[in-house]
Amino acid sequence: MIRATERKKTLFLVSTTAQPCGVEAFARHVAARWGELGLDARSLAVSGKAGDWAAIWRALGEVDALAINLPVVAWKKVVLTPLAALCLALLRGRRRILVLHEWADLDWRRRLLISVYALFAQRFVFSSPFVRGGFAKSGPLRRLATRSVIAPIPSNIPPAEPERPSPLAERIRDARAEGRIVIGHFGSIYPKKQSDFVLDVAARLRDSGRPVLCLFIGGFIKGVDRVEEDFRAKTEALGLAEDCLVTGYVDGAHALHALFAEVDCFLYRFPEGLTSRRGSVLACLQSGKPVIVNAPRETNEFDHHRAYRNAVAGGALMLLPNDADAGAYADRLARSERPTSRPLSWLYDQCWRDAAAAIAAASLDVQPIGTAPLPTE
Repeated sequence: MIRATERKKTLFLVSTTAQPCGVEAFARHVAARWGELGLDARSLAVSGKAGDWAAIWRALGEVDALAINLPVVAWKKVVLTPLAALCLALLRGRRRILVLHEWADLDWRRRLLISVYALFAQRFVFSSPFVRGGFAKSGPLRRLATRSVIAPIPSNIPPAEPERPSPLAERIRDARAEGRIVIGHFGSIYPKKQSDFVLDVAARLRDSGRPVLCLFIGGFIKGVDRVEEDFRAKTEALGLAEDCLVTGYVDGAHALHALFAEVDCFLYRFPEGLTSRRGSVLACLQSGKPVIVNAPRETNEFDHHRAYRNAVAGGALMLLPNDADAGAYADRLARSERPTSRPLSWLYDQCWRDAAAAIAAASLDVQPIGTAPLPTE
């Protein structure tokens, strides 16, 4: 429950896409959880058509706050919509909240555009201390970052029983029966994520006499030149073309969990270290499989996130130094065992309530009764 307040309704802007990106899915999930906090939410889908601005104006007349999640890939064609919504909310006297999921990884042009949005926002919700720190280093934006909270980013993949094994899952199961180690990687494949580092580790394991199969559950990010071509070229150069599977987009939690079930260990190495905004890593941990990844740069990265803290304490999340090379990863993977603690799926609902509560704290100045406030600065 939420302490009484005069303002109880929040408008969430979403897009019309049928295949939402992670940021878009977060916005929809939080809006769906709003009622669990004793609040009302309205989601308005915008597409860039002429009627959007009028629809936003009307919707703002029925709410007390506006929440916009950024960056949303589907809004490339409607870049003025968030700015228009913020200006209309200002005219309506409504509270204006930006939920910022990324910063340093964004193209400088997108950061410039979001900086303009930020000038019209009153409060900010960041996806991790790392993202807030990067935002705060951006010159004139430093002052704005002080009006913020940090929200835990849960997995977008709900707990589910695996569906009947697909032909692909059966193929992977056969590979495991042959003695291969199945290395998993879940999420979009793109250079800044260093997804192809999995191939380097796989090559080390193979060269040491451990047969492998790399399973990339996801597809190549669109709009990045030659990302797929360069990835395929690397598999050929390392002699892993026949030992690497890329599923492309997988629709539905049941289908995803059927693939997760066939993985021995998931592996990541992020340029900035693991940050708490990585919902894809949580999805892997939810499956009960171990994850090997480089450690956060800052010691407080998980302070606000109960699921990540639990994963570290239970041994499912294995953190390596940021300077660890492919050989170190291969050695750790060869020694990894299935975690003895239960999968993180039991924290799924609570993490979403935590995320909704953080945005409620920013948008409506309310705090869930009996819950410690989330970190602020």
